Amino acid sequence: MNSNNEPAFLIVNPNASKGKKGGRKKDVVECFKKRGYNVVVGYTSEKGHGELLSENAVRNGFKVIIAAGGDGTVNEVVNGIMKAPGREGAKMGIVPLGRGNDFAWIAKIPTDVNKAVDLIVKGETKKTDVGLCKGPEHPEGRFFLNGAGFGFEPMVNFRAMEYKRLNGMPSYIAAFLYILRNPPKGYKIRLSIDGEERDLESQQISIANGQRMGSAFMMTPLASIDDGKFDVMFTNHLVSGWGLIKLVLDFLRGAHVRDKRNFTYVRASKVSIVSSEKDVQAHVDGEIFTKEGTQFSLELLPGAIDLIR
Repeated sequence: MNSNNEPAFLIVNPNASKGKKGGRKKDVVECFKKRGYNVVVGYTSEKGHGELLSENAVRNGFKVIIAAGGDGTVNEVVNGIMKAPGREGAKMGIVPLGRGNDFAWIAKIPTDVNKAVDLIVKGETKKTDVGLCKGPEHPEGRFFLNGAGFGFEPMVNFRAMEYKRLNGMPSYIAAFLYILRNPPKGYKIRLSIDGEERDLESQQISIANGQRMGSAFMMTPLASIDDGKFDVMFTNHLVSGWGLIKLVLDFLRGAHVRDKRNFTYVRASKVSIVSSEKDVQAHVDGEIFTKEGTQFSLELLPGAIDLIR
């Protein structure tokens, strides 16, 4: 329970899961009320609103900030908390309402609303790592809890966002089949991993704190959200045709970590990417970072947030 029954600030995204779970917003608020857990509720109304609400909540002295929504809402809330002055001692909770809920799965937060609320009421936290990605489009950077992807991964994710009637895993499968007709080109990249530089041509780079993206793709299956390191995975050369299909099947099983010929998998604290081309697509936590990037720098902040999990 929050100390002295001080109110927590509950940020609810009524359009979570492309609006399919909007009716559950009342369930979330009722669940807290039934348990005598004091919450002040704010509803997001547009993209970026969750970040503003969470930052203002910390500034106004709230010590527990709860994100009720999908991975996008979680990302906005963690950005608001991390950017707020005086955030020391602030805790973050999650009630998963999204289409993928990848980070909730990673953090072992139940998708059942009642069980997720019970976890928050209990209030036990664990120090959790946070990533920070910077680029010309975002000089101050975007924080993330799960991971950042460059190339093939964001192409599929951005396409899945466009489907209005498909949700969750089906939307990602449909997006993959669409991208397969126009396979991603390789990007000529200078990649620096903890200061060690290498030049490569790659279609996919994942820099992750957690294991899973896109509801089912185990991009970095050995990752841990509290080990103080990114897990970095990238393709060693261009892949096309059947090889691209096999690549995606391997991602579903996490089998690519054993394929040393096609993939490199390492751990790091700092990573930078510089491309000679101007159209590198990138996401953080499934949200658009850029569609025309040229350079990125990423840093892991160990134990930077107290997460109820």
